[in-house]
Amino acid sequence: MVAVKEYNIVITGVGGQGILTAANLLGWAALNEGYKVRVGEVHGMSQRFGSVISYVRFGENVYGSMVPEGKADVILSFEPVEALRYVNYLKEGGLVFTNSRPIQPVQVAMGLASYPSHEQIKDIVENKFNAKYISFDAESIAKDAGNIIATNVVLIGALTQTPDFPLSPESIKEVIKVSVPKKAVDLNMKAFDMGIKTAQELLK
Repeated sequence: MVAVKEYNIVITGVGGQGILTAANLLGWAALNEGYKVRVGEVHGMSQRFGSVISYVRFGENVYGSMVPEGKADVILSFEPVEALRYVNYLKEGGLVFTNSRPIQPVQVAMGLASYPSHEQIKDIVENKFNAKYISFDAESIAKDAGNIIATNVVLIGALTQTPDFPLSPESIKEVIKVSVPKKAVDLNMKAFDMGIKTAQELLK
């Protein structure tokens, strides 16, 4: 393990997508690897389809639980527009890693607003924030693994393959084994491995 001074992850999506579970999985894995860990969770809008944001911070020099704006190494997003909503947290040269399947907000469904295209989101992230943007349909992969509920684990598996990500897949797998119901362990392991394989193909 290469020690890091500070690594910041912002996890975002909508209520019901498993954002808080993902934050806890990453936090416990970091703790098991010997890092100081701070996990911050925003519960206020975590009802179904409400915007949700969580923070995972770990390293040798980590104190507060909330990631300051402009300091996130990664935004791990379960929904494309939610990545855009919180892109101000990303540091220059950081990474936005998102599920590509949109969940349209109520305003869009009512015709009061428009949903940006994938190309528009990518353009804003890459050109206005000088960041890397990676997107794929993690939801479909979770379905192939056995259940859409594993979308969060697919994304975490994929994240482990991105350049300079400090936590090992093995550490996260050990946390998954003790964190999910026994009957769901095999499903989550399969989803995690499928996420890894997908990222390896994307990052070639």
